[in-house]
Amino acid sequence: MKNIILCLALFVSILFSTPAPVQASQFSDIPDGHWARESVDFMVKKGVLSGYSNGAFRPNEAIDRAELTVMVHKLFTKLRPNLNKEFSEQKIQKFEDVPKNHWAYQPLMEMYNANSFGVVHWDWDKVYIYPEKKVTRWEAIYFFQTFFYQKMYEIPDDQVLQILARIDDITVQSVDSPNYRSPYPGSAPFPDDEYTISYGHLDTGEITFANGDIDALKAYALAWLVGNDIMSTWKNKLEVHDPLTRAEAVVMLHRTYNVLLANGSLSTYTSK
Repeated sequence: MKNIILCLALFVSILFSTPAPVQASQFSDIPDGHWARESVDFMVKKGVLSGYSNGAFRPNEAIDRAELTVMVHKLFTKLRPNLNKEFSEQKIQKFEDVPKNHWAYQPLMEMYNANSFGVVHWDWDKVYIYPEKKVTRWEAIYFFQTFFYQKMYEIPDDQVLQILARIDDITVQSVDSPNYRSPYPGSAPFPDDEYTISYGHLDTGEITFANGDIDALKAYALAWLVGNDIMSTWKNKLEVHDPLTRAEAVVMLHRTYNVLLANGSLSTYTSK
């Protein structure tokens, strides 16, 4: 009798100590061990991803502006810049290239206002968003800046420059340098204006960024994204010209969620 009880106890112990099988991915092209698997599963759990009708996610496909906007809209449920009454004068009433029957009409109309630099495009009094345009890794900086700029400007200036100095495929230059090249209108153009950030020092020793607010926008956004490992570099390069893939976008959003959770500000952006 004692032996039977011991055998039963051993059987129960083995039964409950056996690891649970790994849950299969919802998507046929996100197998176990895929580098973005954790983030994809997280986004499925949060109701952000549904994939395509054939069961695929297409992780290596370049993401377009509408797709990225819908992901952000679904994950960060309290983030609605164009509905913010504090900035009602910046409200965009209409995108010329987004009809009301567009599949992403509501997210596109709620997520961007007139302050969405590098994302919305003006042609006199008409505004365009180019919803089907593929997003490059550089352009992703502007999208994330539109959504999370308040957190980005919390980084100390000296830390911003330290982070930027680690990125080899952008140019960070001091206006005090003898090699300084001015990006202002009327100066001789050079091909990497878009990827150049210029700064100087005030008499107080404080750092100031050139080119109006544009260089500051790029500097703080890059520093926040790279410094928090939301956007990764490869051999110290951001690969600015490469398209942002669907997998990369999901990972960036997942990491952003975790950064906001860690610093206690997540509830400002989402109820999920």
